[in-house]
Amino acid sequence: MTSAVFEADVVAAAGALDGLEGADTLAGVVQVDVTDGTDGDASLHAEFEHGRLVGLVAGPGDAPDTTVSLSVADARAVVDGALQLSVAFMQGRLKVAGDMGIVLDLLALSATPDARGRLSRIAGITAD
Repeated sequence: MTSAVFEADVVAAAGALDGLEGADTLAGVVQVDVTDGTDGDASLHAEFEHGRLVGLVAGPGDAPDTTVSLSVADARAVVDGALQLSVAFMQGRLKVAGDMGIVLDLLALSATPDARGRLSRIAGITAD
């Protein structure tokens, strides 16, 4: 995955995830580090307020409350629906640092039909 492709995918994901809502306790900045890409590692950060996704931007966050990392292959599998985020977490394929409360809320959100449907849309519009 090149950095230009990653940034284009983040823009596409931001549009598809706009308005996604989870538990009201989901609040803060989550940094996602995607490792093992063809151009090296890449990051994005998402901001949640009162359970609602309010921003998704390519690049690392200034002071993330939580950082999660996974390989580019696992990230693609999550987006494609072949790997649930909670399964990646339980198998140690999703590494976590920071506020575990945010992670638990994020895992619950990722299992909702709304989130899965939005990921399916992202899979259809993002590049491999």
